[in-house]
Order: sequence, then structure tokens, then C-alpha cells
Amino acid sequence: MTPTPEPFDLIWWQVFIAGIATLAAYSFLIRENPVYRIFEHFYIGIAAAITTMAAVKAFLWPKVIKPMFGLDITMYPDGTPITPYDPTVLWYIFPLSFGMLYYFILSPRRAWLAQIVIGFSLGASAGYAFKGIFNEMLPQIYDSFRPVYVEGSPGKSISNIIFLITLLASMSCFFLTFRQRPGGAGEKFSRLGRWLLMGCFGSFFGATIMARMALLVERLQFLIDSWWPALMALLT
Repeated sequence: MTPTPEPFDLIWWQVFIAGIATLAAYSFLIRENPVYRIFEHFYIGIAAAITTMAAVKAFLWPKVIKPMFGLDITMYPDGTPITPYDPTVLWYIFPLSFGMLYYFILSPRRAWLAQIVIGFSLGASAGYAFKGIFNEMLPQIYDSFRPVYVEGSPGKSISNIIFLITLLASMSCFFLTFRQRPGGAGEKFSRLGRWLLMGCFGSFFGATIMARMALLVERLQFLIDSWWPALMALLT
């Protein structure tokens, strides 16, 4: 039988605090309250700190600071460097200085310097988003051109026919330029597209609910299996 840990063990205190944070987060389901706001600020602060440390540890220190100061150069026993210092890494000073302009947003008189960096970042983000849209949409457009009849595969042919009907019916919902005759074939086809879209959105919503329920079950299991024993150990 596993012995009960000491009540003041650091791990048990961590479990106890994690349970309190979990209950505080789920207290929002009742109503918004000061306890929830406090732990929300804790979460945002911890997330910001972890993100900052991860950026420094994974990028800034090994790929910028160490090469600039030659801290990544390995020496032979006699003190001779294995690889010579690369002075081109000093070009990092310019993007670093440009990025430091972000902090001028704290100055009311020099805030316009931060707007330059923000505008550059927004432009770069928009370019990457534009590229991402093409990388995501073009393969889908290419895949939508499917043959209606596939020789030797009746199941594939039926699947392609259903796919094309779904695609055309869904797209017909967005043909708002042309007036459709009430009760006509165009309106019925558009109505079929709306029903298909509602089924698609419903499946997305159901998948989201299932993901949230999985998180809830994991937290409930943590509270029952770990937090409640830790609470009992602290009280006894």
C-alpha cells in the first residue's frame, strides 16, 4: 500500500492550488465573479510569462544573443576556436532595434514610433494570411473537380455525385444577385443547400462541445482523484 504523502509536501500544495484554480475558472458557469476575474488575470499573466520565456529560451538566446557575442563557439583545449566568429550576425542589431520601438507605445509623446512597428507587423501578418488562404483554398478548389463516373467503382461514383450536389447546393445559397422564382427549382435547390450547411455547422458545433466535454471530464477526474485526497491530507 502506497503511504500517504505528507500534507505539506510541495506536490500536494501544487495539486491543492490547481484544484482551487479549476473551481475558480468553472465558477464563471454560475456568474461572473471577483474570484473568477482574479484567477483569469493570474492565467493571463502566467501565459504571458511562459510565452516570453519560451521565446527567449528557444529563439532569442540560442539564435541571436549567443551568435552575436560568440558564446556558441567551441574551443580546442589550447584555446583555439573550432569555428571562427561570423561577423554577419551583427546585422541582428537592426531588427532588434526596430522591434524595440514597440516599447515607445508607453510614451505618450513618442507613441508614433511604435505605430511604425505595429503597421509593419500588421502588413507582414496580412501577407502571411493571404498566402495561407491560397495554400488552403486552392487545394480544396482543385479537389472539387471530381469525375461523376468512376469506372469500376460504383461506390466512388455515388460519393462523387453526392459531393457535387452538396457543393453546388451550398454555393447556390450565396447567389443573391439573381431573383429566384418562389417555389421554383432554384429556390428548392438553395433550400437544400441551407439544410446541408446547417448540418455541417451542427457537426462542427457538436465536435466543439465534445472537445469541451473532454476537458470537463479531465478536470472532474483531477478534482476527484487528485485534488480531493490532497485536500483531505491537508485538513488531517
